[in-house]
Amino acid sequence: MVVIDVKGDIISNDDKWVYDWFEWDSTCPNDVKNALINAKPGEEIEVHVNSGGGSVMAGQEMYSLLRGNPNVTIVIQSIAGSAAGVVAMAGKNKISPVAMVMIHNVSMHGASGDYHDMQKNADILKQMNASMAAAYTEKSGKSQEEILRLMDKETWLTANQCLEYGFVDEIIKEEKSESYFTNNYSGMRLTDELRERAVQEKAKQELLKDLDFYGV
Repeated sequence: MVVIDVKGDIISNDDKWVYDWFEWDSTCPNDVKNALINAKPGEEIEVHVNSGGGSVMAGQEMYSLLRGNPNVTIVIQSIAGSAAGVVAMAGKNKISPVAMVMIHNVSMHGASGDYHDMQKNADILKQMNASMAAAYTEKSGKSQEEILRLMDKETWLTANQCLEYGFVDEIIKEEKSESYFTNNYSGMRLTDELRERAVQEKAKQELLKDLDFYGV
């Protein structure tokens, strides 16, 4: 059986090396893609979700990679928040009795411009909310309006509530689960400042290797 761990921040493929540099837990679409490629035909695949979310587009890509695969079972072990919640809706799934799912509106960081730009950004965010909601409507059969209302007020759902809403197929019985937050649902760990620091440190190490190679 293949196990895919969706843990820490959900990030883009481009940011993966930075998280690895800081030794932070993270999951990018390529992590999922490569695991699926390496799985043997017909081999069972379990996706263990322990993430507060992260990049919307990375989460959507991971959802699309997993969706419709009959060999995939998704297990929510602690928290499936925001983008990670979307990933958890990609197929047949089950949840630990102590785990939770959190859904909320998409947010944007670092926006700038005049009021026209802000209005455009608001419209984009509404469209992205609808896109995220589609994963929950397909899984549960609930209307988009109902899902958007849950997102609008930021909703935390227990395992029993997830089963009641149709977001999961079953609750795991008699199984221990690590109940911890692998990242902060309110924001990702990687800031522009930390990304720049990693880039500078990587460049410094590569320069030192070159100097050593040439005997300088």
